[in-house]
Amino acid sequence: MSIRLKLEDGRDGLVATISERNDAGKITGQPSVFLGGTKEEAKTRAKALARTRGLKTYGIVDKTNTAAV
Repeated sequence: MSIRLKLEDGRDGLVATISERNDAGKITGQPSVFLGGTKEEAKTRAKALARTRGLKTYGIVDKTNTAAV
């Protein structure tokens, strides 16, 4: 089992999706989707879910437009 956090830009700000995946990579259960907030908040939520499942890590897919200034 693994936990995946996907970050995307939406019309109303950051869209974060946290999903649980089985060993074959298929999504199990309903993903948790939330709007707004920050990347750090989303990472904290994903980390907490991973810990409750007994996992030490989680994956992140960042599809946001983060231009370096």
